[in-house]
Amino acid sequence: MVDTRTKILDIAEGLVQRVGLNAMSYKDISEAVGIRKASIHHHFPKKENLVDGLLERCAVSYGDNYQRIVDGSEKAPDKLRKLAAVFADGLNNNKLCLVGSISTDSNTLQDSSCHILQSTIKNTVSIFAAVFEQGRQEQSLTFTGTDEETAFAFFSLLVGSQIVARSHGGMQLFQRAAEGVISGFER
Repeated sequence: MVDTRTKILDIAEGLVQRVGLNAMSYKDISEAVGIRKASIHHHFPKKENLVDGLLERCAVSYGDNYQRIVDGSEKAPDKLRKLAAVFADGLNNNKLCLVGSISTDSNTLQDSSCHILQSTIKNTVSIFAAVFEQGRQEQSLTFTGTDEETAFAFFSLLVGSQIVARSHGGMQLFQRAAEGVISGFER
């Protein structure tokens, strides 16, 4: 059985991914979970506490998912395609990357949330960088710059393409953008 805190996080995550952080309210969450707003405040006294909880959970769940892909036995280009598929799946389910969704509202975040967001991005880029390091070593990828710089650019492309494709072009545009970049890296 899922506890109330987890239900709140599940609903909040879906709302942020669909409508954005600043459009989500405790009222929306309370109606979806079937509890009073006071119950949400019991678990998350302020919205910043909820944002921190979302980001911390995202860092673990998506970080673990990305790490499983990176730890696989495939060649680097195939791993890049699997990473892109995570974002494609989110787009297909109308759920933008949580980090990307929250990043668009970063100017309204409290310092603690900004630090968690930055740490989550840094960790994600670090995980992605391992694929570019592998690709350089096995000579399956070619790129200029460091592994981390290239991983940041690739992560940014996936997040940005997902956001734009939801509004214009849909899945086909996202997949063409991701594949175009991955093909550009391939030797």
